This record gives sequence, C-alpha cells and structure tokens, in this order.
Amino acid sequence: MTAAKKDLRADLQADLLSDLAGPVDETPAPPSAQPVAVPPELNDATPALSVQWTPLRWSRPKVTTVRGGLGKTVTLGPLKVELSVKE
Repeated sequence: MTAAKKDLRADLQADLLSDLAGPVDETPAPPSAQPVAVPPELNDATPALSVQWTPLRWSRPKVTTVRGGLGKTVTLGPLKVELSVKE
C-alpha cells in the first residue's frame, strides 16, 4: 500500500508541476493612464470639513445633503460631521 501512496503522490505532483510549467502569456502594459478630467464646476472649489459636538442635544442617525452646495452631513447622537465643497 505504501507503493500505491507514493505512486499517487508522484502522479499528483507531476500533474501540478505540468500545470505550473505552462506557457506564460505576457499581456502588454497598458498605455500611460491619462489623468481624469475634473468637471469645470469643481476646479476652483475648496472642500470643507466641519465637526460639531453638542453633548446636551441628541439626534437620531441620519445623512443629509449640505445646504447650498455639494456635500453630505452625517448626524449621529451629539456628533455632526459635515463635508462640503464651496467655491
């Protein structure tokens, strides 16, 4: 039975090595990536981050849009985090 195990192991090893030794297809390198164009309305924009902590005023978790601009406001308990883009 030991000879059968060695034969099976050798057969499996030969099969695995033949799979690994196959031809390697090299894909050509992609052309140099061009930078993504920023929309014109965001060229002169400045991101702003605001964090507000109000220990006496609790609110339920919510995500809303920032008034008068692009961005989001996340409110969770006494913490309010606002990320906006202003010109």
